[in-house]
Amino acid sequence: MHTDSTTLRAELLRLIVSSGDGAIGEADVTAADGSLRALNYSSLSYMRLIDAIENELGVYVDPEADPERFATIDSLVDLVRESADVDA
Repeated sequence: MHTDSTTLRAELLRLIVSSGDGAIGEADVTAADGSLRALNYSSLSYMRLIDAIENELGVYVDPEADPERFATIDSLVDLVRESADVDA
């Protein structure tokens, strides 16, 4: 994966919103400083997000990873980048 952090962050933001079943928008994520916990992101939404990351970005993300890795959009950027490096 050769995507800069800004592009990856934007793509993850899109996936976060689409995985949330319309319950949240990009403005909500931005207002919450990227915290998915602050938005009460559901466990089903997390699973959809992991699936979307794998299908759309081609990166395997371990659903058993430390929950802190899924807490914010920035921690997700780091997790996806690290996972992409392992997959390479």
